[in-house]
Amino acid sequence: MDATNAVRWLAIGIVLMAFQLEFHVTAQETDATCVLASLQWSVNSQKQSPCAVASSLIGVCTGGDYNVVALPNTDSDYLGPSIDAANPCQCNTVVYSLMSACSLCQNGTIITWSEWTTNCATIYDDFPKPIPDGLRVPAYAYLDVETQDTFDANAAMQDANATESTALPSSTSKISSTQSSITVSQTSSAQASASTTSSASESLTAPSDPRSNSIGGGVVGGILGLALLLLFLGFFITLRRRRRSKTLLRVNSDSEQGAPGSPAFQGTLDISSNNAGLRIECTSEGKVMLNLF
Repeated sequence: MDATNAVRWLAIGIVLMAFQLEFHVTAQETDATCVLASLQWSVNSQKQSPCAVASSLIGVCTGGDYNVVALPNTDSDYLGPSIDAANPCQCNTVVYSLMSACSLCQNGTIITWSEWTTNCATIYDDFPKPIPDGLRVPAYAYLDVETQDTFDANAAMQDANATESTALPSSTSKISSTQSSITVSQTSSAQASASTTSSASESLTAPSDPRSNSIGGGVVGGILGLALLLLFLGFFITLRRRRRSKTLLRVNSDSEQGAPGSPAFQGTLDISSNNAGLRIECTSEGKVMLNLF
């Protein structure tokens, strides 16, 4: 039970600290009060007057606090920043428009944009600093004032319900997101590189095309078949020559054993085939000569 109470009080403390921090960041200091009901459109969605919103924006350049004093009478107006006080938080069209609306809602008057920026070394057509957390800047504060050189209350009233401007995400979040995206890109690149290397390795070790194997096998088979055919033909020719030699020897033996005194046969007999030939010559002495060609 004690642990539960401790956790509960810790949570309450964290909420209170967060509330105090936000209150400190968005706190405004102003004595000005909008008295004209016709200018109630100039307040933002948090019911903050243009004087309070302008105080928060100017306070960005002064450490967070800036007091927008109330006008002393209806004939008064807000002058632009002095030479010593001129800074980017005042020398911009957004704060000029808010201060003009702040003067009008007090039934005061306004000065021109050129008069407001008399002492500004650099002027901005937008608020050049980050908007404080929790602050909502009315859309009419971003209307053009440079063309007519003044704040147009009628145009601002028509734009009063447009989307308000708020603080952007913190720079820490941006940096973290950027680092995360860089890490993902590097990881993707590494994966792509590994995939490329793997593909290259597979292409180097992959077997050759089956059609190439078939052609190579056919060539080798044809060469072996031709060699076997030539070997068979050589064997056949050799065997045939041996048979012819035996036949010729038998004929020669028979002629030598013939009857004595018989007349000798004389002449030439050619026997040929596709690949070989045999020539038989009988001389007057009764000798038989065999020649292969």
